[in-house]
Amino acid sequence: MKMIIVGVDGNEPSERAARTAANLARSTGAHLHVVCAYARDQVAEIDAGDRTERVSIAEESAAIAAEIAGRITHDEARTSSSAAQGRPGDVLISEAERLEADVIVVGNKRVQGIARVLGSIARDVAAHAPCDVYVAHTN
Repeated sequence: MKMIIVGVDGNEPSERAARTAANLARSTGAHLHVVCAYARDQVAEIDAGDRTERVSIAEESAAIAAEIAGRITHDEARTSSSAAQGRPGDVLISEAERLEADVIVVGNKRVQGIARVLGSIARDVAAHAPCDVYVAHTN
């Protein structure tokens, strides 16, 4: 196994999936890539007294991915992170194709019961992934 992809969004269940992905990467010697998807980039300027702060959703998403990657990894040389615009499932699939991933790790947060399976990120990824999909228990 060479490459594992995991998506995060800053919430605890996604970090649990990322920890599972990190453990899998550690045990197989694979590279781990942490990605955070965002719907569209918006930039806001915030007046901070003597200066104006610029806040970008794309930059914040990249920061979330990097922060979580830093917390879960044991080997910075074998871990990367990024942010990408799009729906979470589409971003995971696209990153897996781009990086020629062996496994995509997704959480089961919304995979409880028949009504919740439809439309879930895990279901979408499993249906369209170019590689294996590991569904981590995150509830």
